[in-house]
Amino acid sequence: MNDKYNCDVIRDLLPGYIDNILSDTGSELVKKHLGECEECRKIYTEMEEGIGKDDCSADDAIVVDALKKIRKRTNHLKITIGLLVGILFVFLLSFALKIYVIGKPLGTGYMSIPDVIYNEETGQLTVNGRINLYSFHVSKVVWEEDENDPNTVNVIVYYAETIPFAKDKTDFSVVIPNIKGKKVYLACPEYDRMEIYDWRTYHYEEVENLKNKIYGKIPELDEKTDALNCMQGITTVEGIEGISFSVDFIYGKDASYWWFNGMLTTDGEFVPADFEIWISLQEPHKILIYDYQTGEYIDDFSVISDRKPAKR
Repeated sequence: MNDKYNCDVIRDLLPGYIDNILSDTGSELVKKHLGECEECRKIYTEMEEGIGKDDCSADDAIVVDALKKIRKRTNHLKITIGLLVGILFVFLLSFALKIYVIGKPLGTGYMSIPDVIYNEETGQLTVNGRINLYSFHVSKVVWEEDENDPNTVNVIVYYAETIPFAKDKTDFSVVIPNIKGKKVYLACPEYDRMEIYDWRTYHYEEVENLKNKIYGKIPELDEKTDALNCMQGITTVEGIEGISFSVDFIYGKDASYWWFNGMLTTDGEFVPADFEIWISLQEPHKILIYDYQTGEYIDDFSVISDRKPAKR
């Protein structure tokens, strides 16, 4: 074998020699030749460095890329699990809060109100009550003005399940300020309402006295045929507090009227007047007419005679 041919064979075997995949005989042959041939030894050195570097760079790139993908997927998985755990926690927390803490409005039939106390000096109303449910407790009590009537207040009691081994809180108390002239209901939204206080009923004698004052001072009104109905709320006129009465004219032969469950009842017919009569709460009792047509308060009582319908 000539040297040229021998070098070509050895150089073909160099990649296998570098990767250590040749047989022992082949490896020994290449090793011996490299020790004798400087040119092949140079090619071997260059080839070994090139292959090692490329292989290392390729391997490192593959490993790094794989690690990045694994880390990215792991981070996505962690985020997904974290979100799911967070959603589940919020759901369980909101469920527990609604069941054991916040609760929901209680129907009036499950409550009793032993005390309703009105303070004449402050105008505050204290409502004391209790719920009649086993294993439930009062979570909160709120009051709010009726959205359709500013002179009506609704008290709403929320109840919730009692935490195991905890003591039931079945009593409740709420203080409502500035209740003068108003009506108060124990209420359950969208279900029912139960009246627990009416300023007019609580001050029945005072209201009746003011009604008699009106009949006594306005000769144009006839107590037998002109019905006065005390309206809700306190109205301040010229800096003075007072209450208003609506007027209904009763007509018909020998017609009369009476009140039943707060409703005007008559055996004749009635026509509502287009004015109200206002009277101050404190003496000397001032009386004014509130005219619906003009929207003003006047002290001319002759308007009553002018507005009365002709008797039939």
